[in-house]
Amino acid sequence: MAAPEKATPGGSGQASAEQTTNVSSLPTATKIGNSKTGRTRYVRLFPDRIFFLVEMLDDRELAAWLRLTVAYVMADGALPSDDKKLALTLSGSNGNLDIYLLDLASQQLTRITEDPGIDTEASFAPDGSIYFTSDRSGSPQVYRVMPGSTERARRVTFTGSYNARPRVSPDGKQLGLLTLAEGSYRIAVQDLASGTLNVLSKGRQEESPSFAPNGAMLIFAGRERGQGVLQTVSTDGLTTARLDADAGEVREPVWGPFLP
Repeated sequence: MAAPEKATPGGSGQASAEQTTNVSSLPTATKIGNSKTGRTRYVRLFPDRIFFLVEMLDDRELAAWLRLTVAYVMADGALPSDDKKLALTLSGSNGNLDIYLLDLASQQLTRITEDPGIDTEASFAPDGSIYFTSDRSGSPQVYRVMPGSTERARRVTFTGSYNARPRVSPDGKQLGLLTLAEGSYRIAVQDLASGTLNVLSKGRQEESPSFAPNGAMLIFAGRERGQGVLQTVSTDGLTTARLDADAGEVREPVWGPFLP
């Protein structure tokens, strides 16, 4: 949901209502992040069958596949630190997008949000809560919900008309996100205690913030002269760097964990 178009909100927010079912298919393809071993997690779509790729270290190593066979649409996904569940956005039979949890061992699917608005871009915080983007208030904003809790999702961002793509820092104190500032989509961090939002980058169309394991830097994607580039910025905005690629487009960076 970076610099992207979003549908008109469906109405006022409703309390989260967890519903559990069994899942066996997720029709889409996306990179969803890294496990603690440094491997990359993917969900992939094939024309006739849907597969979930559990781990891939490189192009030659496919650690495990799980066959999935129900009619949902997955928009994005995120893994918690224990690698046991996948948070993702699914569209049910009514076409509405909500946040679900998929247990990777049992394939049990639990619905976390239930709202007429679009709920997407789920991301785990260190305490197990989920931050996600929703337009239930009339514009894309970041919300927080705790799986298993009876409390409704709580809005987190209030600065500006567009805040999306939430990523929580490893210490749980800061929220990295994409914000609309001065007519451009830029990378920002919000202090979760005070609510203060600081814009860190200066480009026009940036996306996909990801915290370094030590929480001191973010990597993100941007565009220069029509070309996709990767950049880093410190959480205080004082240090920036560009990571050049030899050729082709570079997008959707995800900072891997510390390796033993």
